[in-house]
Amino acid sequence: MDPDKIHEYKIQELIDKLNYYTKYYDMGQSLISDKEWDDMYFGLQQLENYYGIYLPDSPTQRVNYQVVNKLNKVTHNHPMLSLDKTKSIDDIKSFIGNNDYIAMAKMDGLTCSLRYVDGRLVSAETRGNGVEGEDILHNILQIKNVPKKINWKHELIVDGEVICTYENFKSFEKEYKNPRNFASGSIRLLDSKESASRNLTFVAWDCIKGLEYLQYLTVKLKRLMDFGFTIVPYEFEDNYNSLEVEDAIEKIKATCKILSYPIDGIVFKYDDCNDYEAAGRTDHHFKGGLAYKFYDEEYETTLLDIEWTMGRTGLLTPVAIYKDIDIEGTICNRASLHNISVIRDLFNGTPKKGQKIWIYKSNMIIPQISKVEQYNENEIVPIESLLIPPEYCPICGHATELFGDNSSIFLRCGNPSCEGLLLNRIEHFFSKRSGINAKGLSKATIEKLIDWGWVNSVLDMFKLDKYQKEWISKSGFGEKSVTNILQAIKDSCNCDLESIISAAGIPLIGRAVARDIVKKFSTYKEFREATENDFDFSTIEGFGYEMNKSLKTFNYIELDYIVENYLTINNKVEENKEQKLEGKTFCITGKLTKEHWKNRDELSSFITSLGGKVVSAMSPNVDYLINNDTESTSAKNLKAKELGKSIIDEQMFIDMFDLQKNF
Repeated sequence: MDPDKIHEYKIQELIDKLNYYTKYYDMGQSLISDKEWDDMYFGLQQLENYYGIYLPDSPTQRVNYQVVNKLNKVTHNHPMLSLDKTKSIDDIKSFIGNNDYIAMAKMDGLTCSLRYVDGRLVSAETRGNGVEGEDILHNILQIKNVPKKINWKHELIVDGEVICTYENFKSFEKEYKNPRNFASGSIRLLDSKESASRNLTFVAWDCIKGLEYLQYLTVKLKRLMDFGFTIVPYEFEDNYNSLEVEDAIEKIKATCKILSYPIDGIVFKYDDCNDYEAAGRTDHHFKGGLAYKFYDEEYETTLLDIEWTMGRTGLLTPVAIYKDIDIEGTICNRASLHNISVIRDLFNGTPKKGQKIWIYKSNMIIPQISKVEQYNENEIVPIESLLIPPEYCPICGHATELFGDNSSIFLRCGNPSCEGLLLNRIEHFFSKRSGINAKGLSKATIEKLIDWGWVNSVLDMFKLDKYQKEWISKSGFGEKSVTNILQAIKDSCNCDLESIISAAGIPLIGRAVARDIVKKFSTYKEFREATENDFDFSTIEGFGYEMNKSLKTFNYIELDYIVENYLTINNKVEENKEQKLEGKTFCITGKLTKEHWKNRDELSSFITSLGGKVVSAMSPNVDYLINNDTESTSAKNLKAKELGKSIIDEQMFIDMFDLQKNF
């Protein structure tokens, strides 16, 4: 036997004996005398203290159950902020760049922080709002795998997650929604005996204080494991270990499945603690890490009403209004219902005021309804039904009309001169996100201009100088504000082709699509000629029949006049480069030398600028895999070899295509 393990073996042997005798004592059978039990107990205690080995099932680690009157508020000794989140693998890769990283399971439980002084656990706090949490020491002491004593004479602060494994949750799944809610509620019980019966687990994922002399998070986690902590499942990449992001995710998911751990994503952090600290933080999250989310969490609330808003095409969109809910620090009370068909499918016909609904944030940004409380067909529901759809436009009072097919039924105002339609078209045209960016021009201002009768089209916005004197005298405006708005409109007239095409409001043609169009046409004239002749836009990658039809049938009369008389279009035409990589498809993996390109994104941009194409996954369509470690056993290298594709490093790539002069 390993000599270092002999002491641990002796300690475990005593623990097993004591627990065996205690089990029968609790059942009313004393197999040994009290003195014999006490002698064995104190002998165990001496061994533990001498060798600094404290195993979680030791009777010396047990404490008396406590009942508290309330959970006291405590201010954290370090900010317990969250991490920014994404559902995009590309975002993760961009975040990592060329840094060594650690990928850890994002445990689905309750975040808390443990503090040890002179080797003893002295406090435990929930994360709360990140600045202030609740004291839960009485319950943390009951979690079997939490070390109550450690062989460490300095202060040690450990952050982690209290979870309930899926295996332990089976006994409670009929009463509770999911393991996360169960763990969160259980660790916050006032009665520690009740909390202990829930069989919770603590998983450590960082050491905040006490191990500052260790530079890497992976090393800190191993040290925590030496102290007796259960640490988070993780994978890592550094100079000696090559690991693809996709592989890391799948490996961690597989490990957590075996361990029965509930997770809702994977956390990626810089392994070098100096890099992590240097990345800084916002008021909401640390910048040295990024969480990849598998799915969106649902929040229960109550439907209050349904309102109708108008878009720039005259479409009336239903919006659910519900009781305020806090989703990750943001108060939400509105969610789009998209169209009539969605309402009918979600609510089984007619929504009702007071009906329970569940909200999630689509891509962690846009609130959406995932499901609603359903009623039996013959059930009498004593809550008010909401009229769907309205017969008249809520903006102009004109009759509404339904259109579409059985799968998607929409509602629109039948009045082509509806003020709501005009308002949204103008806002779209001058916005920063979708249009030519007239800074400071608000929707409220546009609405007033329409109400005063000065603006009846987008074109009228360029003729507002004649109202300047009258405008200055209007309530809420002055000479400075009016001058600034007029100047902002003039400044926006100096724009690029991409902004113009996006601003036009052509159905299905937004900013991203406009960006693809200007790669094909360098001037507005060329673009318009293409819309009028036999050019087929669906030949552009990513375009389809409906987009081509929309570009061909749109009414350009007003836009043509505005472009010719008011706008100066800055055509971003790059100096023509020899398209050396045209027709070639590349996949990039591994670390770059940084001699020519800082990161993979920069290399990708370089390839596309020379006519090549870059994809994120190996397939038969890929011509070359770029990897400086050509003999790596990574998933992409193995796939490339399986497909018979060439694996080349940076220098081979440069030499093969004679690219040196292109830097």
